[in-house]
Amino acid sequence: MNKKYLIAVFMAAALPCAASATSVTLYGVLDVNFSHFSQEGSRSTGLNSGGLGGSRFGLRGVEKLNEDLDVIFTLEGGFDLNTGESSQGKRLFGRQSFVGLKSKTYGTVTAGRLQGLGYRFSGEFDPMMIAPGSVMGSLTGEVPRAWMYNPLGDPARMDNAILYVSPKISNFEFGYQHGFRGIDRVPGVRNKRFDLASLTYDDGALRVSYGFGHSSATTDNSPGTSKQIEHALGVRYQFSWATLFGSYQIRKTHGYSGSDRAWQVGARVPVSDAGAVHMAYGRVNNETPFGNEPNTDDYGVRTWAVGYVHNLSKRTILYSYFKQLNNRGNSRQTIFPPSGMPSPHRLNAKVTAFGIGIHHRF
Repeated sequence: MNKKYLIAVFMAAALPCAASATSVTLYGVLDVNFSHFSQEGSRSTGLNSGGLGGSRFGLRGVEKLNEDLDVIFTLEGGFDLNTGESSQGKRLFGRQSFVGLKSKTYGTVTAGRLQGLGYRFSGEFDPMMIAPGSVMGSLTGEVPRAWMYNPLGDPARMDNAILYVSPKISNFEFGYQHGFRGIDRVPGVRNKRFDLASLTYDDGALRVSYGFGHSSATTDNSPGTSKQIEHALGVRYQFSWATLFGSYQIRKTHGYSGSDRAWQVGARVPVSDAGAVHMAYGRVNNETPFGNEPNTDDYGVRTWAVGYVHNLSKRTILYSYFKQLNNRGNSRQTIFPPSGMPSPHRLNAKVTAFGIGIHHRF
């Protein structure tokens, strides 16, 4: 992180305030889908909360300190629309909770529980953006050892973290994030330190982003407690007839030979003023074992998905999806959310899911 930028941002807070204006916004998402999951002859059908976006409520606030500097905060809690229970380990504000300073000149600094650089990367380069239909989610988030750059949860969401995002300069933007050691709510995740950095170019039509991630070791007794390094590259280009997506990610674990690699391609194709078809295909191959258990390396997944998203209004959306996941090697992976259905017992199992849902923002 550029220390001069940080010092300048915090020093700007000491400037005289001509007029202080505070605003607080209550917002939320209500999302439910009817889905059917199938694998090895087992089936699960029912309602799931959060498809196009997780159900949530939140408070977002801004206080204007001067012409250049604002204080910002967000408190956002996820919940299961079908039961009313809190999500993210039943935390009150499990999706994100932070406070920070935003300067037009020097950039933005936030601290707390963050949807950080890994989560933002996935949101920008996931063509599906339907949780149970997300190809990127199956490649990097649903695996037994989630990546730092994934669209579903920790460590892409991160406790005890501080994030700096620069202002856009000549279409370029830089980000740096540090996660301090914390309570090990997610095994093998929060007892580590994390450092992530990103460089993004965006001219409106073309968006290209490179992300780097490093996690410290704790005991070095297993892949999950060893030092890890990740690289992520995402590309998105918007044509008049479609938006095309591509991403490539690689992970290396200290002390283990081989690398984990994930890639996907996809598109969103408008078919009317209100509707678009989403599609994606991707693969992941993990050469690193997930633990000390035998036969957990050589873990591969091939998956594809297609969906349709239709805007009924600016706030209400109908959506549908179909997804197929093919396990390879020693993989026994299912599809998020499994609705109580266990992972496959046999190797090379095929898992499918389809569903329809409604999404409303307020």
